[in-house]
Amino acid sequence: MESGARIFLSTLKELGVDKIFIVSGTDYAAFIEEKVRDPSLPDFIVVPHEITAASAAIGYYLAGKIGVTAVHTIPGTLNASGIIVDAFSSRIPLIVIAGRSPYTEKGSNASRNLRIHWTQEARDQGEVIRQWVKWDFEIRRVDQIEDSIVRAFQIAFSEPRGPVYIMVPREVSVEYGERKGKVKRISTYEPGPTTESLKKAEKMINESQNPVIITWRSGRRKEWFESLKRFADKVGIPVVNYVGEVVNYEGEMSVDHFDLRKSDLIIVVENEVPWIPKRLGEIDSPVIKVDVEPLYTYIPYYGFPCDLCIQSTVSEFFDRLEVKEKPELKERVRELHAEQERKKEEEIERLKKNKKIHPRLLSYYIGRLKEKVVFNEYPLNPRYGKYYYGEYFGDPGFGHLGWALGASFGYSLGTGKKVIAAVGDGAFIFGVPEAFYYAVKTYNADVTVVIFDNQGWLASAEAVEEVYPEGLAKAKKLFPGADFTHYDIGATVKAFNGYYRLVESVDELEDAVTESVNQKGLAVLQVIVDRGR
Repeated sequence: MESGARIFLSTLKELGVDKIFIVSGTDYAAFIEEKVRDPSLPDFIVVPHEITAASAAIGYYLAGKIGVTAVHTIPGTLNASGIIVDAFSSRIPLIVIAGRSPYTEKGSNASRNLRIHWTQEARDQGEVIRQWVKWDFEIRRVDQIEDSIVRAFQIAFSEPRGPVYIMVPREVSVEYGERKGKVKRISTYEPGPTTESLKKAEKMINESQNPVIITWRSGRRKEWFESLKRFADKVGIPVVNYVGEVVNYEGEMSVDHFDLRKSDLIIVVENEVPWIPKRLGEIDSPVIKVDVEPLYTYIPYYGFPCDLCIQSTVSEFFDRLEVKEKPELKERVRELHAEQERKKEEEIERLKKNKKIHPRLLSYYIGRLKEKVVFNEYPLNPRYGKYYYGEYFGDPGFGHLGWALGASFGYSLGTGKKVIAAVGDGAFIFGVPEAFYYAVKTYNADVTVVIFDNQGWLASAEAVEEVYPEGLAKAKKLFPGADFTHYDIGATVKAFNGYYRLVESVDELEDAVTESVNQKGLAVLQVIVDRGR
């Protein structure tokens, strides 16, 4: 006979879980007891805030591991919810474990013994996060544990991948039961194109003269990245957003800008928002959409056209296409690529002569570092660097701020590599720096944080100017800007014996970036940048 907590942890272990990023509460007593009794069970990585813990689990998954986070009942779920939604929108298979208030008032050691055990009970706890997980379930009996965890993994790792939410009452964790034996074999599934849809796509691509590929996260799996690269290089089709949420493509077919109104075929790959209709107006070109869920049914209002919607993984689609090479288009794209790279180099030389540090110059110095892994939350422009597969992770589709610090910690923990977290001053604060510092120092991770400090609410200011270009708010400067004295927000790292440097001069910038990245362990570089992108 084994406790529910031991069955739960040992099942996770059999499925390959070696670490759980946890913010524990009164609900995890049995889990902690079982871990002390058997150190071979998955390790608890204690992180003192749910935003950081859930983000760390995401980073751990991106490092090639299994991302699991454990939070305390409703309060922990609410704190972690933004990061869970980030995982959902970016198709990251996050395993979220949540306690549940004890459902008995007396009768056992697991019954309610604190005031919050009444006030934190919900009529439907899963409803709190149900819109943003693929599956949720409250385990009610010990004999449900193994099957529930297996089902959670199957759902989370089947495409489109995403988070799942498992609730465990304290009574179930302390109750004893029998193991069913070895964990059942797990089979996940993926969609693939039909023969008919492939033939239609081949015809449309072969007949086009000026096609373009627009992607965003087709590089979230290595075989997808390699498949798209082989196809684009062979046929000669330009790739827009070659670095989007991840590195999607690297090579001569990468272009920063492409006039979609001049294209006669648009191939949208793993991208929910391929363009902004307000800016481009109606797009008349035919559109092929390739995606594991091409209609993005979780988005209520969605008006993007799709002439041929193909539900497929990226590699299954491109590897099966038989399309002729387009030599003239390939040569034009090569020339466009070379010209855009030359212009960016010229721009960087101009920015080096400025008095203020432009974000693109800082992006350039970070992007040219060798053997780097960058987690970018909002400010860094990846077009001004050289990134290969697995070197860059950008904002999740949902855009809940605060994920990059924790994710960089989780990735470093999973790989042992140096990680650079590029954050805005606001994103840095949302990332709960003290919880991040604690985690990095406690578990000996290696992360350098670079703060792009523009000293203001840039996104809000830009929104005002976009909606009211001649409005009064712009003139009144309701949002703090470059007029006020900066705060040394990164200096808080000193309380955790970390490295800190503040830079305001262009002349110091390159040296400061190199020095901070060469630090081992915890480091923060705060850079006062111009208000631009």
